[in-house]
Amino acid sequence: MVEEEPELSRDQMFDILSSSRRRYTLYYLRQQKEPVQLTDLAEELAAWENDTTVEALSSQARKRVYVSLYQTHAPKLQEAGLITYDADTGEIALREDAPEVEPFVSDGDGESRWYRYYAAVALLNALLLLGAIVGVPPLSAVSPIIIGVVVMSSFLALSIAHAVSRRRGNNGKSFDIGEP
Repeated sequence: MVEEEPELSRDQMFDILSSSRRRYTLYYLRQQKEPVQLTDLAEELAAWENDTTVEALSSQARKRVYVSLYQTHAPKLQEAGLITYDADTGEIALREDAPEVEPFVSDGDGESRWYRYYAAVALLNALLLLGAIVGVPPLSAVSPIIIGVVVMSSFLALSIAHAVSRRRGNNGKSFDIGEP
């Protein structure tokens, strides 16, 4: 009989994600297509934590992270149904049917693109104003009040779109750990 994983409550998820090692583990595993070795994961995490490269790590730093992953973090993530971990082979992977952690573990990509939208609207509005000032034929006939209304309306529309996007869950609930 196949045992279903219990659904994690918000409190359980926050308890699991209270450790930066577990957050970084999920972040790293989310980027991998295939299972990875626990030793490789430990090296990556140790490098992130020590702000260095894997090659420059001391054996002590590698061992410290490996032991905590082996004894504490991997078993806790497996018990929560977020990863598969085989202690005999050392293979670890994010479960395909893992409870949704995306709202809690995010690299912030969804939010970072909004500055581009605001910049594009600002550029288009600047070109519109410049065209009216210089006297480009179709724009020179338009009232400055109309141009002002267009500028303000474009930013208002973009702000509303941004708010709606956040409210629908596109990073509105994110717990952004950033890229290690």
